[in-house]
Amino acid sequence: MVYLDYASSTPVDEEVLKTYSKVSMEYYNNIVSVNDLGIRSKHLYSTSLGEMSKCLGVDKEEIILTNGMKENFEVLLDIINSNRNDRNRIIISKLEIPYMYEFTKVLEENGYKIDYVNNTKDGLIDLEDLKDLIKLDTLLVCVSAVNGELGIRQPLKSIKQTIKKIDDNILFFSDLSYALGRININFKDIDIGMMISDNSYGIKGKGIIYKKNNLLKKGDYEVDLPSLVALSKMVEININSLLEREKKVSELNKIIIEKLSENKKLLFNSNKYSIPYIVNISVMNRCTNELVEDLNEYEIYLSNIDENSNFSTSVMAVYGDKVRSLTSLRISLSHLISHKDIDYFLEVFNNIYYGDGVNYEKNNSND
Repeated sequence: MVYLDYASSTPVDEEVLKTYSKVSMEYYNNIVSVNDLGIRSKHLYSTSLGEMSKCLGVDKEEIILTNGMKENFEVLLDIINSNRNDRNRIIISKLEIPYMYEFTKVLEENGYKIDYVNNTKDGLIDLEDLKDLIKLDTLLVCVSAVNGELGIRQPLKSIKQTIKKIDDNILFFSDLSYALGRININFKDIDIGMMISDNSYGIKGKGIIYKKNNLLKKGDYEVDLPSLVALSKMVEININSLLEREKKVSELNKIIIEKLSENKKLLFNSNKYSIPYIVNISVMNRCTNELVEDLNEYEIYLSNIDENSNFSTSVMAVYGDKVRSLTSLRISLSHLISHKDIDYFLEVFNNIYYGDGVNYEKNNSND
């Protein structure tokens, strides 16, 4: 099997899984219990939260742990509503992943007005358009650190400086789900951020929210002790392994781009601002669903972005080309992929794409 859809979901890291299992077996008592095990459990909870905050470079009080994406958005809505201060306008990038646009419907139901900021031809936020959109009633600006379809990395520091120069009371939120373990994150560049474990080799269905200390929230949110310790281990591994993983993935990225560049019918949607973990292409003369299904036959798994639609809103936002948006494919990479995996993928992809048939054996993809 060659899995090339790591932007959608990642396998749990072995050390993270071992940590979760060990704590589940040894610290099964309630952390509010006054017996010795309860006291040790409470200490482990506090210690692990402290280690996570140190890795992230934030205070413990600025971390909120959740039970996945759904609760992430519940917390985010809680924070937005709790800091509303008679403001009701929210600015959102056109380069968000589909679930953010689903969240905008919830925001509108809560009385917020949504403005969409344009991007440049390179996919970066148009700072001049952002300035024009900011009004007296603007509460929040939402821009993902890394676009999950094209891999384009946004200059969070410059965006925040632009916002705060106009109105220091406007909050800046960033979805960091595609950033953790792939790029350096400076939490001073944002006011609110969120991540999910599914994208970062953690146990499934857990989330992390960052909220500046001075921001209010009404609800109480927490996860169980094994999940907390596993999340802390996940953060530690992702941050400590960042440079090593990036080096390997950059090599794989280069091989893919060099090989696919030989096909003049393919268009590259990723650009110089994209992180190496994502290569997005458009196969202008092929049905992407059929291509994905053909690759499945050879146990090669990648994504045509949205399970509910073949249309890439991000490609459309950057290139303004409907055909290009309808025929995009995302190849998302990981440090877990071998050079042999990439050779196998490229061999099969080219043979399927050109209709020459495939002579490569499926089990040759395994080391």
